[in-house]
Amino acid sequence: MPERPRVLQMGPAPSIGGGMAAALRGLLESPLTDRYELEVLPTYRSARPLRGAAVFAAALLRLTGWSLRGRGRIVHIHSTVRGSSYRKSICTLLAKALRRQVVLQMHSGAGDIAYFSAGLSRPAHAFLRTAFGAADAVLAVSEASAAALRDAYGLDSVEVVPNPAPRVPRFERLGPAGGEELAVAYLGGFANLAKGGDVILAAVEIALARTPGLRVTLAGPGELPAAGSALLDAEPSVTWVGWLGSEEKDKLLRVTPIFALPSRSEGLPMALLEAMAYGMAVLATDVGGIPEVVDSGVEGLLVAPEDPAALAEGLCALAGDAELRGRLAA
Repeated sequence: MPERPRVLQMGPAPSIGGGMAAALRGLLESPLTDRYELEVLPTYRSARPLRGAAVFAAALLRLTGWSLRGRGRIVHIHSTVRGSSYRKSICTLLAKALRRQVVLQMHSGAGDIAYFSAGLSRPAHAFLRTAFGAADAVLAVSEASAAALRDAYGLDSVEVVPNPAPRVPRFERLGPAGGEELAVAYLGGFANLAKGGDVILAAVEIALARTPGLRVTLAGPGELPAAGSALLDAEPSVTWVGWLGSEEKDKLLRVTPIFALPSRSEGLPMALLEAMAYGMAVLATDVGGIPEVVDSGVEGLLVAPEDPAALAEGLCALAGDAELRGRLAA
């Protein structure tokens, strides 16, 4: 039996949270493992600066050793904007110097890409443009992100490879007749303004005035802001649970019929794909790659970003119409 080609996967440790790590886990569980030997080399494990620097330095040494030993020809590098772009550009240029073929995949949304690139100094922009141009293939997770990458770094070709739909445990959703609560889940947290945590807080306050029986669970990274604490004090039906592990998230999504994603910018969010896989009725914003997989009124409801009133209208529409929830979740 011929040996499978080796591909080195460089990105966050698959065990940590976040959409890019979830996409990497999906890749490692995909049928590609029948054709390729996928080896993982984490470049990021922790937000603590000293540990992060040590992990990245170790990754560069391991990349060098892997390449010099002839372990494989292909390096697949996963990146987002900000610090990740600089780290992965270094990885790309080192891998090319070691005569490896490089696939550089950007997981960020079009808005984040455009905003980040517009704020770069000339030397920083030239460095990133050189790295992206050196890659043998550049991938994006949506058409919108691909267009933003081409504009940002003058790339001739960016291919689109959407994130994989995650596997979820098989279960039967109860529905209202089976005792399912009329509830909403938001998983974006408050660490990243792009996730729209401030928008969901404002929208929930509006929605609860019209639909008092609605329960809302707020989850994700970061700390609850003052506006969130005030909302929790005023509304006992709203809870903040912080970061959820996979088992805790599974329990929440099994019993929650509505999923809200009020992002300002997205690539193709794994949380959205996961919610759809769980059979939830999705309410999201019309940004990035989301409208490429959600036709509003068919697979979910889409509203404009940064519009709490429109988001609240969508929450109330879903809360008040079981038939609509069932049709969108089917």
